Amino acid sequence: MKEVRIEDWLLNIEVEKTAAIYEDFTEVCAGQYYENFCKASLLLDDKVLHFGDVLGLDLHKPSAMNAFPVEGEQVMYSGHYTICGEIIAGELEAWDIVIGAHCFSLIEEDDHKPKLVTEPHFLIGFEVVLPWQLPESMELIKK
Repeated sequence: MKEVRIEDWLLNIEVEKTAAIYEDFTEVCAGQYYENFCKASLLLDDKVLHFGDVLGLDLHKPSAMNAFPVEGEQVMYSGHYTICGEIIAGELEAWDIVIGAHCFSLIEEDDHKPKLVTEPHFLIGFEVVLPWQLPESMELIKK
């Protein structure tokens, strides 16, 4: 276990086990919103990428994700990532870590864990608005 402090969060993380989850992880929804999420995520700022690296996360593969079109050819994504380990300190559901356009929150374990996770774990929720990057019009998907 590795102790990680990110602002007011203090986490005890199994970085290698967390990274291993995402190596074989294929449960994320398919479709054009997810495809756009992956393409737009290639443009993430270095601070957001560092956040993911410290935790052993592949930010392109959330454990669960929802997508909501918003004005201006953008999509609001929300969901969570699964982390092997435990929360030592940090307020739950606070949306207290903001990095660039991303907001992150600690969430206790729920029933939506990936099938391969048998270790003690918790979730980190996220919300972000990303631009539409695909050549297909977002208007066609809404219909």
